[in-house]
Amino acid sequence: MKQLFNRIIDRSEHDTGYPADYLRDILASSSIGFFKTMLAMNLATHQQKAPLKLHKFAQLGAMQHEACGPCLEISKAYAIHAGVSPDSIDAALRDPSTLAADEQAAFFLGQQTAGGNAMSEELAETLKQTIGQNGYVELVVSAAAVRIFPALKRGLGYADMCALPQRGGDHVTSKRPAA
Repeated sequence: MKQLFNRIIDRSEHDTGYPADYLRDILASSSIGFFKTMLAMNLATHQQKAPLKLHKFAQLGAMQHEACGPCLEISKAYAIHAGVSPDSIDAALRDPSTLAADEQAAFFLGQQTAGGNAMSEELAETLKQTIGQNGYVELVVSAAAVRIFPALKRGLGYADMCALPQRGGDHVTSKRPAA
């Protein structure tokens, strides 16, 4: 099982361009714990009722609030892969008020979920009218689930990985925590 899990980590590093030493630490600690961590991470990909694009805006809002540069860059890449235009992503991160009402509401839902704030009733209603109660719940779960990545990195001593990348697109390199 550990070989399979190591290949999953290798694939993650390849796909994202970022080191995943924090996942290797979880795997070294417990294969079962790693498996359960992967199950928890899969919450972020559950999409049944709400449009994938709104999931991505909710996740971007959460990641921007978390202030983890690599996680935000990874979320941007996954959003582009899901069909969200880079211009819309940049607009969301610069000035969400320029987005369509449902996109803006999803982005703010992500920020407010990550910030521990209640969603404004007006924005919640915008989403519920567009995607229904079940879709709204999906977006909340999606925004909450992506927060596991920076939380794990910071908790395991990899907070240096959460720094914003330097200009020019240089990735932050991983540093193992002091023993």
